Amino acid sequence: MKRTLIIVLVLTVVALGLAVAAPGPTAGRSRQGTAKETPKVPPAVAKAVKANCPGAVVDKMDVEKEAGIALYDFEFKAGRGEIEVAEDGTVMDIATIVAFKDIPKPAADAILKAAAGAKIQKVEKSEIRAEINKAGERGTIVKLAAPKYVYEAELVQGEKQGEVQVAPDGTIVEGPKWGEEEEEEEEETEEAGELKAAAGVDLKILPPAVLGAFQKAYPKAEIKGASKETEKGVTYYEIESVDGKMNRDLLYAADGKVVEVEEAVAPGALPAAVLKALEKAYPGYQILKAEDLLKDGQKLFELQIQVNGKKTGVTIDPSGKIIQ
Repeated sequence: MKRTLIIVLVLTVVALGLAVAAPGPTAGRSRQGTAKETPKVPPAVAKAVKANCPGAVVDKMDVEKEAGIALYDFEFKAGRGEIEVAEDGTVMDIATIVAFKDIPKPAADAILKAAAGAKIQKVEKSEIRAEINKAGERGTIVKLAAPKYVYEAELVQGEKQGEVQVAPDGTIVEGPKWGEEEEEEEEETEEAGELKAAAGVDLKILPPAVLGAFQKAYPKAEIKGASKETEKGVTYYEIESVDGKMNRDLLYAADGKVVEVEEAVAPGALPAAVLKALEKAYPGYQILKAEDLLKDGQKLFELQIQVNGKKTGVTIDPSGKIIQ
């Protein structure tokens, strides 16, 4: 039997409520020779994969949990890329392999600069359709009104392998990171087992419930600032943090419940409807800063723009409706 499975066959097995059998004469067997159970794929996940990647050949499948939500990642043969689907069938991300010449020039220039002479082995274009809001013990899936796009380049320099992620406008989303550095960072985080905070940040101002919720949701993030504020008699706690290349601000209630999440977003990753609305309302505008805001389950973008030399703030929803 061949090592890979046609996705249609996988889905047929799943439809019968059975685990996907591990292919190959020895694969799927323990050292004692007994059958090794392969994780079952929920019907909703199978349906999403079939709809978005018809006829693709599965090379590898991984399952991991993020904020209590199971995510199924399928890698395909023959340069078909991969897809990540949540347990409820929501497509989180679809990655396709693209030629370097087809990458937007700002992104291509940023990748070349980050590579610093290293060989660019492969480039994938990720179409991010949904994100997980890590609030409380179990996160919630937030579908984006319009996809975000990120280009991920695999780099090779001698025996070292690394990667860098870049937005269409050339903004570095993550990296460049090399394999050994990544492993060292993970080991250091595991060994430390403690919250990281910048010098001068007083963590004592934050209740244990808030600290615990933050550390569980963002174990590798560093706290850059902490403060307490009271609004209409209710006390809230704000944490300013950096998680890799991501700047993230969170507002917590005293019991550790997330009230607001603000994350930096590359201007080039904003939905087309937002950019169109800005051009109509503010001709000749320039985006100075963009943040993705999730508050009370509603997704908004908070922008700082410059028009005719003057700076102004704009809050707009994914459909292009200007809130203020």
